[in-house]
Amino acid sequence: MTIGSVIPRQQTYDGQFRFFERINELLGLEGLRSLRIASAYARWDGLGLVSEKLEEFLQAGGNVELIFGFDNGVTSPDSFLYGLYLADLFAAGVFVGAVTDLYDNATFHPKMFQFWLKDRVIIVVGSANLTGAGISRNIETGAEFELKMKSQAARDWALAWSEIKKMSAEVDIDFVRRAKADNRLSSEASKEVSSKNNTGNYLDVGAQLAAKPLFSKFLEIKKTRKREAALRKLDPASERPGQLFLQILENETGGGNGRPGYQIQLPVATLSAFFGVGPSQSQDVLFRFPSDNVYVRLTHFENNTHRVRLRPLRDAKRPTIVRFERAGPNEYNCFIVPRSAYSQTLQSKCTQQTRAGARRWGIE
Repeated sequence: MTIGSVIPRQQTYDGQFRFFERINELLGLEGLRSLRIASAYARWDGLGLVSEKLEEFLQAGGNVELIFGFDNGVTSPDSFLYGLYLADLFAAGVFVGAVTDLYDNATFHPKMFQFWLKDRVIIVVGSANLTGAGISRNIETGAEFELKMKSQAARDWALAWSEIKKMSAEVDIDFVRRAKADNRLSSEASKEVSSKNNTGNYLDVGAQLAAKPLFSKFLEIKKTRKREAALRKLDPASERPGQLFLQILENETGGGNGRPGYQIQLPVATLSAFFGVGPSQSQDVLFRFPSDNVYVRLTHFENNTHRVRLRPLRDAKRPTIVRFERAGPNEYNCFIVPRSAYSQTLQSKCTQQTRAGARRWGIE
């Protein structure tokens, strides 16, 4: 077997080489046609470091295949959700797969990045997983191979990918929801830190991991229908928005015509993206207003808004805005925005709207 150039790659504390920086460089190569990644562990805090270049590559017509391990205490639902986000935006250009371990004593453990160009292929393999720690700050080692497209070595790497893809199952939102419910996916909130030394020291690598929360990426989708559909898939996400701003319309159900009312409607997208309630699911939540605590069961009716009765809104002059602030698991502090701040809050915070004339809302 003839091998082309081989370059050792080592990521250390000194920062002279970072795997995420090299991945971004390779994603910008002229003539790149396909990217294939197989990683035992994957998290949004790692994917976020390469997401901008990844999306530019897809926008230019590239092809991306992502295959991750799971049920390993590290891979998060957010990593698969980002893959599905890419698939929604770029359709046939994206494949997202997951590998289930068949044995208790043998796990899916590759770390392989394949960059296929017109006349050659670049392979990066080593110890670095597709996580924030793996591609930015851990001590990791690997090698980068550059091979001619028609070489036997290139064919062998293509075969290696083919074998991995055969092991995988294509991921959809139902898979992510089931895996999250069965505790087979970890959380972005769990830090990748050692429990052995407890030094209290943390390495600053000069990179803000996943520069924005995953839900913020979804909010940037320009087409309303695609954005709404994407937000409705966010219920398994491990990192949720901290606040929801919800406009209450003047003649919304239960109010208007001089009658006191306290029934409001939650847009479907907020049930998944903010409250974490998936289709056909229900969740008991507590809304804490300054004047009262209200216990409510939220139910996600997939094609309809969910009506909620909140007694503290009975005397609120409409239109108004309610701010829901996450206080704990299924607990929210709630505040009615002062009338003097209504217009400014509506403009700056309530940036989402399903259709013209519908209530406006926003998450952050």
